[in-house]
Amino acid sequence: MEKKRLLKGAEAIGEGAIRSGCDRFYGYPVPNQSDLLEYLVSEEMKGSPLRVFQSEDPLSALFMAYGATLAGARVLTAVNTIDVPDVLRAVSYFSAAELPLVCTVFSQSGPGSGNIYPEQSHTLSLLYGSLSGDVFAPLLTPSTPTDCAAATHEAFRMAETYQIPVIILVDAACAQLVETVDFSGINFRGIPKNRRIFLGGNRGKRQVSTTLYLDTERMSERKEVLREKKDTFQKSEKGTSKLVGEGEENLIVAYGISALQAKRALDDLAADQVSGLLFEPVSLYPFPEVPFKEALERAKHLFLIDMSDGQLETVLKPLTHSFIPVHSFRTVGGRVPRVPEIRQWMIQVLESSQQKG
Repeated sequence: MEKKRLLKGAEAIGEGAIRSGCDRFYGYPVPNQSDLLEYLVSEEMKGSPLRVFQSEDPLSALFMAYGATLAGARVLTAVNTIDVPDVLRAVSYFSAAELPLVCTVFSQSGPGSGNIYPEQSHTLSLLYGSLSGDVFAPLLTPSTPTDCAAATHEAFRMAETYQIPVIILVDAACAQLVETVDFSGINFRGIPKNRRIFLGGNRGKRQVSTTLYLDTERMSERKEVLREKKDTFQKSEKGTSKLVGEGEENLIVAYGISALQAKRALDDLAADQVSGLLFEPVSLYPFPEVPFKEALERAKHLFLIDMSDGQLETVLKPLTHSFIPVHSFRTVGGRVPRVPEIRQWMIQVLESSQQKG
């Protein structure tokens, strides 16, 4: 395989899936997701072992994936954020049956049909909605095509290791962003399938998979097994993040395309003698609490850049100190934060703080 490829973010997810041993994709062609579907079809036609199936709707794709996973396939599926309720339903079923799945959610503006432009207003529904029934689903948030490829491999690793569904949340801007992805920097080590595989044609012993437990004692026992799995996951997985910059007093937190714009703004702020440290969580669950708290201890200002009406602030609230001022820059409606806006906003905040001080 080529070490370097010029790819969109959506295409990098597809290539990352192929290199992670994925052999089935189920999806429905909708905006942003279509680039992933088209890329995988083109790779299948070139001889890739991955097989692509187009469903009649997103919910059908998710439960086609359920059946394929039971039969031993390593499965990738993808939906848009308008289909988040279907994703949460699938998370519940895959978790209950202890089946691995990697689901890419392409985030666009909402509510309703909204538009096809990027937004981060579905973060809380995925982060907390996936806890329904006391289960869990890791939530990864790449910001570049290279991150998309790495996150896809990491998602398959966690899915197969813990037999759980994993969500990759990609905003529409990142899905369309193009860069040269260097796959030699990503450790695509083998991911074993240590799980039950249901055989057809009466081969082997009779096997049953169910998520229905009418007896309360059996249901309690089942939930205890899932709780122990969650405890093991939380002890072993600590989340990933990236730190960019040197100015520890001004801590900036952003993810997805917002993080990329924040990094560009930091570069421009150097001309104004303003420095800052960008903390980018590449996973929101598990959240990288240790490096965040370390960075927060040295900070005097916390700047949040978010393409929603404050959802990032809600995520961070349990981890932030009341004595550190929190400043939020928000855009909605599918509008990506502009670098000059971020730069001017940070300057104004710091100048106002100095005048008050």
